[in-house]
Amino acid sequence: MQLLPWMLALAGLMITVVSTSPIDATSPSAIRAIFLFKDVLESNTTALMTSGFNTVILFSFGVLGNGDIVYYTTNSVTGGIHTTLASNGSYVGGPALANKVQSFKTAPGTQIDRVEISMSSSGTAFQNVSSLIRRDGTGPETLLSRNFAALRKAWTLDAFNNDDESVYDVASTVRFAELLGDPAGANFPHYTAAPYTNMRFWTSALQGISTSTHLSEGFFDRVYLQEYDGGAGNDPNSWQTALAPKSSKDETVSIVPILWVTNDSKPSQGTTPAQAETRFKRWAASTASHPGVAGGGYWNDYDIEKMKSSYTAYGNALLAVFP
Repeated sequence: MQLLPWMLALAGLMITVVSTSPIDATSPSAIRAIFLFKDVLESNTTALMTSGFNTVILFSFGVLGNGDIVYYTTNSVTGGIHTTLASNGSYVGGPALANKVQSFKTAPGTQIDRVEISMSSSGTAFQNVSSLIRRDGTGPETLLSRNFAALRKAWTLDAFNNDDESVYDVASTVRFAELLGDPAGANFPHYTAAPYTNMRFWTSALQGISTSTHLSEGFFDRVYLQEYDGGAGNDPNSWQTALAPKSSKDETVSIVPILWVTNDSKPSQGTTPAQAETRFKRWAASTASHPGVAGGGYWNDYDIEKMKSSYTAYGNALLAVFP
């Protein structure tokens, strides 16, 4: 992912679906995703919910050294802000945020059925998580587990997205996934990744998570693959091959290429709706040697609104390929 100039380097890990059989892009399960970078209390959420997207990934979340979960976002008044969401095992983010996030799936006319939160490695979140797990373990009684459980319940979250772009530690990644997926603890239904590089790490992480006896089948189910900036040369087919299931559970992980919308931060990396549709069509096509991808998506809503682009146009580009 790509941050605005005034921010720390943004995590661009974006990957999704790997399959051992061809993906039917016309399936009702086709993924149409968008990463949300703008403050959701300011975003045009009505447009987001009614423009063809069925998955939103809220960016970016962090974990402090004391175990608090915080939400880093950007708004029109102060620029970068952060809000503490969970502390001491309780949700403390306030009803306005909770109601707004819940509304993605409950508002009349919404087409969204999945909401994720994304944690990036632009700060020290992954190091803090690793330290807390070394100190406390991964059980449901731990502070970290209780904080994530409180946030998941308050926001009715469906998945946790790992946007690690610098730490790349397999052992701590697997243990954190086990904490998040523990039915007696945080109880996140699903886990996803958003890579732009380091295929070897993500292959090892997937294998460790998918073979863990502490996690249910299908827990790690999507990879949102960055197809811009540092990940501009990524080939979804290569990632599908590398991430093909290696566990006894024979799980399927979906690869979802992510494009950057028109923007003024790195204009050369931006993609118009028409350009996006062309690229998604190419990736969706199945051949004798590889299956098409399971969907597509964008980074990010902030740029759509800032550039006065159209949610409908970008959504229609996805619907044309992944109806």
